[in-house]
Amino acid sequence: MKYGIGIHLGRCLPVMKSENAKLVNTIQRLIWNTGIWSNQSMGLHWLAKLAIVCFISTNFTQIAAMIIERNDPERVFECFSVLSFCGMGVLKLFNLYLNKERWLFIFSQITFLETKQLKDARDIHCNEYDSDNEEEYVSPYIQRYTRKHAYTSSLLVTLYSVTAVIFIVTPFVEYALQHGSDTYPHILPGWAPLDAGGFGGYFVSVLLEVIGSIYCVFVHVAFDCTAVGIMIFICGQFVMLRQSTGNIGGKGRDPRISTTRNIQARLRIKKTHGSHIILCNVIDELATSLRTILGVYFLVATLTVCAVAVRLNTRTLSLMQLVSLLQYMCGTLTQLFLFCRYGDAVFHEVT
Repeated sequence: MKYGIGIHLGRCLPVMKSENAKLVNTIQRLIWNTGIWSNQSMGLHWLAKLAIVCFISTNFTQIAAMIIERNDPERVFECFSVLSFCGMGVLKLFNLYLNKERWLFIFSQITFLETKQLKDARDIHCNEYDSDNEEEYVSPYIQRYTRKHAYTSSLLVTLYSVTAVIFIVTPFVEYALQHGSDTYPHILPGWAPLDAGGFGGYFVSVLLEVIGSIYCVFVHVAFDCTAVGIMIFICGQFVMLRQSTGNIGGKGRDPRISTTRNIQARLRIKKTHGSHIILCNVIDELATSLRTILGVYFLVATLTVCAVAVRLNTRTLSLMQLVSLLQYMCGTLTQLFLFCRYGDAVFHEVT
């Protein structure tokens, strides 16, 4: 039983696997879990179509609630604090879906570069490396930044999973503690017209919210692990690139002038230049993909903090409400921190 559960989690969350997986394989598996790069119609798996409808519908219900109850500041801020997190999930979903070719181009460049580097490192018969064997560090460097991505992705998966579980369970726990409440609990603070149809309508509404919330987590995990993983790859590759350029002339073990060493140096210059071109292409494509997302992120994070501050100052919240409110703010700020942290690391390594 435990073995079967472990296999299922390993398929859905490849970062939980114990074996060393390639960075690109881990990223693609997380994206495929969202169902948006399927071979079915419109490039969407049928389950993904259902989940996307539920996800986008819950976003519209939150917007509708803000419009309908615009005269109630507390209600507006409550909806906005959750909508900021869910809305960013919609932007990420469309980014992955509409920019599929750009993301696949980045993955192909990463795979090509790593495959070539590992092949050259294993080719002990290649005359280019017979003298100094400076490529012995390639495999450890690749394994190092791959493990770093796996660790970071595991943290993100844990963070988002805990956020989803707490946010789904919190309303029902609070409802159970408040005996005699007239209204049924809802996971998302949106407009709920189906509640007028009795318990059946309420059940359908909550089911849509559960599916939408879980799918939102899948999208956030896929996009953030993809962007952060590519940044980690770029940083690790530039560290290797500096090491390679430093060894263009060899390690100096043989100071004699040699025609063979000159030929080897020219080949190493060609190889490092090719790696640099690939990395520059990856950086340009990544920057194009993230430019709009990061701009919106800064705006949403600022507005979310303001909305949370207003709610804390204008209303006394219960423990469950406080936990539900703060976790979405923490999730938004954590995502922003990751992009700033690894984006700065890329800028530092490149320059």
